[in-house]
Amino acid sequence: MRTAVCSIAWVKIFDRLKRAGVLEQKLSRKLVHITTGPIFVLTWLFFSDAPYARFIAAAVPCLNGIRLLAVGSGLISNPGLVNSMSRSGDKAELLRGPLYYIAVLAAVTVLFWRDNPAGAITVSMMCGGDGLADIVGRRFGTGKLPWNSNKSWAGSAAMFFAGMAMACGYFWLFCSLGYFECFPLQLVLPYLAVVCGACTLVESLPVNSWFDDNLSVPLVAAGVSMLVLPLAAAAAHGCSLPQQQHVLQMLHIG
Repeated sequence: MRTAVCSIAWVKIFDRLKRAGVLEQKLSRKLVHITTGPIFVLTWLFFSDAPYARFIAAAVPCLNGIRLLAVGSGLISNPGLVNSMSRSGDKAELLRGPLYYIAVLAAVTVLFWRDNPAGAITVSMMCGGDGLADIVGRRFGTGKLPWNSNKSWAGSAAMFFAGMAMACGYFWLFCSLGYFECFPLQLVLPYLAVVCGACTLVESLPVNSWFDDNLSVPLVAAGVSMLVLPLAAAAAHGCSLPQQQHVLQMLHIG
C-alpha cells in the first residue's frame, strides 16, 4: 500500500513543479518516465522472499493502470495526471504510451522479479535509456540519423549509455544483495552492450507511429537479455554451451 501511495505522490510532485513553472510540460513528463520505473524496481528490495511477494508488488502498477484507464476513458477527471503524463493534454493519450509503460512494469515484476537480471535491464532501457534519449535529442540532436530524421546521434548515444549505466547499477546492486550470483563486471559489459545496442537500434527506427517505444524497447530488451544472459553465465563459469542449462538453473535465469 505504501508503495502505491508513494507512486501517486511522485507523479503529483512533478505536476506541482510544472504548475509552479519550475519544469516545462515535456520535461516533467519525461522525468516521470525516467524515474518512476527505476524507483519502483528499487522497492522490490523491501518485499519478502515469499513466493507471492512478486504478485503483491505487481499490484502497484496494476492499480495505477486502473487509474489511467479511468482517467483516460473519462470515467473520472484528473487534469494534473493528464498534464503530467501526456504530450498534448489529451486524456486519451493515457490509454497508449503511459498505460503500456505501466503494463511493462507489472509484467517484468511477475516474470522476472529479483531472480532474473532481464527484468531490471528491461526497465533500464525503457526508462533510463529511452527517457534520456528524448531529453538529450531535443536539446543537442542537431545531427540526425540517416534512416530517421526524427532521431539524432546524440539521442541514440544518450539512450545507449544511460541504459547501460542503469543496467550496470542494478546488476551490481542485486548481485551484492545476493539475489543472483555476481559475475565480473568486465565480463558482463559486452553482453549488456549487445542488449543496449539492440534497444537503441529499435528505438531509432521510424516505426514509433504504429509501435510505441514503451512496447518495442521493453520487448527487445527482455528478448535479447534472455538470449545473451545464458552466454554470460556460461562464460563466467567457464562452461561449454551444453553445460549452460545447469548454470542457468543455478542462477535462476533459465
